[in-house]
Amino acid sequence: MNRIAQLTCIVALSFCNFAFAADLSVAEIEQKITAKQAEYNNYNKNLESEIGAAGKLEKDLEGLRQNVTLADADRQSALIEMNLQYEKMVDNPELDITSVRTSYAKAVRTHKAIKDSIAAKYNDWQSKLQDVEKMQVSKHSLLNTIEGLKEQLNGARIDRLYQEFNRQEAVVVSHNIACDKDETINKCTERGKSLAKQKASKRFLDSLYDGLSESVEASARRQSSDVFVQVVRSEVAESNFSGQGNFNVKMNLQLQGNLKRAEGCALLGLDRRYCVGNDSKDTPVIAERPKVTTPDGSVMYELTVRSNVFDDEVFIDGVSYGSTKLQIMLPAGEHEVEVVKRGYEPNRQRINVKEPTTLKMDLTRTKYAFSKGEKIQDILAGDIPGPELVVVPAGSFRMGDITGSGLDNERPVKTKDIKQSFGISETEITVKAFEQFVKATSFVTEAEKDKGCASYAEGQAVWESNRNWRSPGFTQTDKSPVVCVSLSDAKAFVSWMSKASNQAYKLPSEAQWEYAARGGKETDFWWGEGVGTDNGNCGWCGSQWSNVGTSPVGSFERNHFGLFDTVGNVWEWTTSSAEVNNGVVRGGAWNFAPRLARVSTRMELDANFRANYIGFRVVREQ
Repeated sequence: MNRIAQLTCIVALSFCNFAFAADLSVAEIEQKITAKQAEYNNYNKNLESEIGAAGKLEKDLEGLRQNVTLADADRQSALIEMNLQYEKMVDNPELDITSVRTSYAKAVRTHKAIKDSIAAKYNDWQSKLQDVEKMQVSKHSLLNTIEGLKEQLNGARIDRLYQEFNRQEAVVVSHNIACDKDETINKCTERGKSLAKQKASKRFLDSLYDGLSESVEASARRQSSDVFVQVVRSEVAESNFSGQGNFNVKMNLQLQGNLKRAEGCALLGLDRRYCVGNDSKDTPVIAERPKVTTPDGSVMYELTVRSNVFDDEVFIDGVSYGSTKLQIMLPAGEHEVEVVKRGYEPNRQRINVKEPTTLKMDLTRTKYAFSKGEKIQDILAGDIPGPELVVVPAGSFRMGDITGSGLDNERPVKTKDIKQSFGISETEITVKAFEQFVKATSFVTEAEKDKGCASYAEGQAVWESNRNWRSPGFTQTDKSPVVCVSLSDAKAFVSWMSKASNQAYKLPSEAQWEYAARGGKETDFWWGEGVGTDNGNCGWCGSQWSNVGTSPVGSFERNHFGLFDTVGNVWEWTTSSAEVNNGVVRGGAWNFAPRLARVSTRMELDANFRANYIGFRVVREQ
């Protein structure tokens, strides 16, 4: 076989391997790829070895060429010496020139031997180069075989997904509903059967995704997939009404998943070329999507409903399905979807479900002002729940040392007007909420950048470089108030809150804080004049956390405006127009005496100061 024929055979072998893989399973193709990859890796090592051998031959050849030059010089020198000796013999015939003749003969033999070695080495080198060239061609062919198998693998993955998804299963489902007072028995019965089908279809669709060989990849793209569930057969096995007006139904259903091959590529994140022209292959029982314009319960699609708030309520065709984020199976056809929440304008949409659908139904605040005691919770970018807020109504109050037991910086007492209601976080910002902010922004607190965080020891603030909001020097949980944050750290948090919610968040002003903390009272504490026992977490206040560390937020009673922990736990940063370069903290802390937890107590601090007894809460204005 000549060299060209050998190369042709090598290339042909590559395509033969590709063809053999055409109808193999995913596992078989993966096994072949593994074997071929191992072969390729071994081949690569051998090729590198052969390239090294060719290089050594070339180097040896160069050395021989240098040697033959030296040998030729020795031969020429020996020849010259012998000729000189022959000239001397003319004058002296008895002269013995045997040694020079022997030297010359040896030089000639050496020169010839090296020339013969050069010829042989050159032939070996050329032969090795040809071997290397053949192996390089074979290497690329083998690589092509591997890539061909990978192409076949992707096709086999689609085949497998298609087979796994387009299967039928018998499902038994039980469902119980409460009939509405103005609902007929027939209507309640039909609604119960429809909800049972939805329930069974959702469970079946979830099981289809969970049972896929590539469940993780497919589930990650589930929202954008174009799949549906076909109710092939349904029958009521049992049904009855209870004395409380509840309808119970048990149904036997035959369900079929339906995924078109072309959609399989989208579900696995593959190029559509692996799916083009293959929709006729292995056609399932339900090959084409039925054209349904009105709900009949036979074709079910997944509907996902999202909104921009928490604790909302979703109604579909007048039936409540709970709050967002909601995922539910609906019959193909037209449906009315409504999302509502107190204090927000309802969002209603009429949709025609003919494929898996995601609805983003944002709610907007109603025109009227906040209501006293109303709860607010914004949803932040990335579906992060914001802090829970309570609404404090507009009003006026006397601010400062009303009882006469305070400090100089609490005087004089002034009347302040709060002209507009505002929302304020019902608790101090927690470790969990601050961690969400850090994850979303990669924010680094001042304590983590330099010097650490201060703690109170022997009457003074002691800095410890290893302390920060993650490690304040005592045990904390997700529900503990975040500490070791400076005023600028707190302002960074509210800035992020404003952007992430598209609402106006800020730190409370001193007036807003004291007004909210008083809860309409003029006593030193919202519950009365004395601190009492176990009413809050301050030093020597009788709680299990006193002089130990922070308590989980909300561990004590709310004040009359609905706020937790306005007495003790941690000092809270506020803003004051009078303090340009400094901040003011209010409310006392777990390791400060009860007198410093009075509602009018204020402590002025450098804006860069941070300690394991200082945190903050936030305000949202209209």
